[in-house]
Amino acid sequence: MSEHESRDEICPDCLAGPGNMDVRILKVRKDEATSTYYTVQTWHTKDCPQHTVDEILLQDSARRVKEQEAWAAEALPAAFDRLRRAASAVREDDAAAPFAAALVSLVAQQAEDTGRFVPPHRWAEILDQHFPPESTGPVRPGEEPTT
Repeated sequence: MSEHESRDEICPDCLAGPGNMDVRILKVRKDEATSTYYTVQTWHTKDCPQHTVDEILLQDSARRVKEQEAWAAEALPAAFDRLRRAASAVREDDAAAPFAAALVSLVAQQAEDTGRFVPPHRWAEILDQHFPPESTGPVRPGEEPTT
């Protein structure tokens, strides 16, 4: 490995190194000067205060994520239902109708699987349905250009 792919840090609290460590932490960071990614190895002893703080913060973050996911599991369907009701109140001849329909379609795609993000190609397909492209627009893969 080159010197930029892996870097070692000694914990300033416990001064652990490869010879006296109990825990080795690996992190990935981005070098702002070169925009390349590298790993950082930090060693800790089992009674290291910094390692204890890091573990507490990690456990707290995991707890908060679980709470947010539980809240979202209940809140998203209710919010989506309110969005659908509001969008259905928009008249078809209203200028806002295609915007409301596109928003409902996009949110529906995301709501189908909250464990992933809707990919850009799906966004483009949905938006093309509600706002058809001009004949000079980009052609989807596998389609022939229209003239």
